[in-house]
Amino acid sequence: MKENDIREDMNGIKFEILRDDEERKKDQLKRLQAYVEAIQKKVSSHTDEVVKELVAERHRQGLTQSDIADRTGMKASNIARLENGSGIPTLVVLEKYASALGKHIEVKIL
Repeated sequence: MKENDIREDMNGIKFEILRDDEERKKDQLKRLQAYVEAIQKKVSSHTDEVVKELVAERHRQGLTQSDIADRTGMKASNIARLENGSGIPTLVVLEKYASALGKHIEVKIL
């Protein structure tokens, strides 16, 4: 608590408690944001690997982004964004792409 926040009446005490609670919540939010960022970074690196494998398979099969778009029902522009790493795709999107190649995504919990 800061000295200038101390009051003699009950309202002052309640205010201090609320202030401490707000500061605790801010600290929790900061920790949660750091945790989310760490998870996103980890997921992003794994996703990048999966996308690279899917793109390599698309090339092996001689398919274009437009072919994948037609097979998945997705827009070609979304396929392009997926392949260039803009954002983190959902598992559903990755599975659609893999399915268009005759492949599937396997998730393991270790």
